[in-house]
Amino acid sequence: MIAEELIENEIPDISAKTGTTVEYITQAIKDTCAPFKKAANQPNILKPLNENKLTQIFVEQVEVKIKSNPHVGVKNQYSDLFLGTKGIPDFYFHKVEEGVVHEPIFIVEAKRLPSQIFETEYVKGKNQNGGIERFKNEKHGKGLSECGMLGFIEKESISFWLAKINKWLEDLSMSDVNWSKDEMVKNLKIVQNLVI
Repeated sequence: MIAEELIENEIPDISAKTGTTVEYITQAIKDTCAPFKKAANQPNILKPLNENKLTQIFVEQVEVKIKSNPHVGVKNQYSDLFLGTKGIPDFYFHKVEEGVVHEPIFIVEAKRLPSQIFETEYVKGKNQNGGIERFKNEKHGKGLSECGMLGFIEKESISFWLAKINKWLEDLSMSDVNWSKDEMVKNLKIVQNLVI
């Protein structure tokens, strides 16, 4: 399913100025890659796996990673109960407390690379529905300072997709005043062949 293993020298700087909870979540996402790949390749799972099925498997595996922390949970799809945004991101992390519903701590949108729907879907899609675009127009992540994109890389390499995504962002910055070259991806947190 996933074409290549990450080559050590392809890992860019992954330092990030984040809070402890976000660092914990991003570490859990990184640690989920190997179990995700194993689970997604079980022989009894019907193939091909679409984006929703890949995300479901990923969320199940990241849930195992965070079980040791009883204060953080992860769920598929977030319907905004607090700010009324209309978008439904693929998965989210939240504080766990009996009798209380909390706003999400961290929201993630997942996309297959290459997209099976629209070539630039990871960045910008039809009807303002691209992955990064959803965060930009606050369909996802409104009120959060940090969110994530997860790429299920099925063909090519991480460096190929980094260059391609940045080219799409550069092209948008020249043709659409709502996009800027400052938004080009400089540092990715890379999890083997999953990009966040």
